[in-house]
Amino acid sequence: MISRLAGDSTWSRYSLVWSGIQALLIIALESVIFRLHLTESHNIQLIIGPATIALQQRPTFDKPDPQEIVQAARVLSVYHVLFIVAQVFQLILLCDAMFNKNTIQIIAIVIFNCAMVAYAGVQVKQASEILVRTPNDSLTNMILDFFALEATPKPYHASLPYEIAVLALMIVLASGFAFIAYKLYKEFGWSIYKKIGADLAMRDMYKVYQIFIMIVKFDIFFQLGFSAQFLSLTVESQTYSPEDLKNVLILHLILSTGASIILPFMAWYGLKRESKIAMGCFIAGGFATLVYNVIKLNQVFSDAPRFAGANKFLSFFLIVNLLLGIATMYFAWVCMKNFNNGLNAHIGKVSGTNIYPMESVSGPSKRWSIE
Repeated sequence: MISRLAGDSTWSRYSLVWSGIQALLIIALESVIFRLHLTESHNIQLIIGPATIALQQRPTFDKPDPQEIVQAARVLSVYHVLFIVAQVFQLILLCDAMFNKNTIQIIAIVIFNCAMVAYAGVQVKQASEILVRTPNDSLTNMILDFFALEATPKPYHASLPYEIAVLALMIVLASGFAFIAYKLYKEFGWSIYKKIGADLAMRDMYKVYQIFIMIVKFDIFFQLGFSAQFLSLTVESQTYSPEDLKNVLILHLILSTGASIILPFMAWYGLKRESKIAMGCFIAGGFATLVYNVIKLNQVFSDAPRFAGANKFLSFFLIVNLLLGIATMYFAWVCMKNFNNGLNAHIGKVSGTNIYPMESVSGPSKRWSIE
């Protein structure tokens, strides 16, 4: 499998092995963190009742909502799953980049790894803030005291050493992959674009086309990542009535389906048929998704108790979604401007396939390739 993807390139083989090792190590550690976090969350739920009763006997104390503490402990589980999925995603992207000798996508994986380093840092901080000791009598202090006294529950935040290990490993692995990517860049160069021909304008159009396709892949991942977090948090929240909860979930599922499935399909169809109508609808839908993400980001900052335990993660994903959304709409607009200039025929030269529709292309077997 590695030989087929990497060919005779030594650095291609190194990149696939390195990425595979990264996926195995981080998935293993995150699985341990996930299991410890579930135990920690369960223990907090066991202790919070007695801790609340014991705190009532104190003359003065802070009055945090016990439900917020339970929610903060529960919702972090989805982030460990997302981190695991991200490792599989980066490995799949690399295999795709190696198969197509796509230098742009390799550079994008370097950036994605940097984002995962930031994500690992946020994981350490967010998990450490579930229970924070305060100077006054408080429910969090009482829970921490119970953890110290009880012999049955494991010590609070037993996953911290593994979370720090993930952060340290991601820094090393991301740095190592960046070096390998530099070697691959020198090795591949822009060789794929040489197949386009001597027309520099056509090469530039193809570069934009490839960047747009690559960004759409990341759009899907980060939009689905945000949706998983938001849905998990909404289900855990006690601030909605059953009817309101139903309406919020239906609205978000509709918008999420549109942003993650319908819009990418419209982009695919628009590129395939060089349809300005489809691309125009894609850009309009992308703008609506941007507005929705801005609204959600404002809610995260303005209503902190509602998003307890997830503020930093949600902010991270929403900001990435906003940046990707702006880039996606820009490159979609540039791709649309390049329609009807012969790019589809030149893509056929690179992929070895014929692109429909083109008058200059004939034959019974016609299919479209985005790589």
